[in-house]
Amino acid sequence: MNRNNEIAYKTIKGVSRSKARARILVPEASNALEDFKIQVATDLGIDFSTPDKGSFTAKDCGKVGGEMVRRIINQMKAEMVTSMKNNRYQ
Repeated sequence: MNRNNEIAYKTIKGVSRSKARARILVPEASNALEDFKIQVATDLGIDFSTPDKGSFTAKDCGKVGGEMVRRIINQMKAEMVTSMKNNRYQ
């Protein structure tokens, strides 16, 4: 499978590459996610508001995406704790 220390990639039969890419499951959230991305990038000191995204490094994009995930998870945890406290005392 591996030749000359190269990694061989398998593809799933019947799944085109365009369908396998990430997509927004709630189309109405598209604008909110874009605003959130720009806010997080600004907080990290990265100017993501430019229309040419090709000038960003993978490291910068990864920082922004990772921070977005961290913030969303922390928000969900806080909401779960609040929900549990509210349900416990009713």
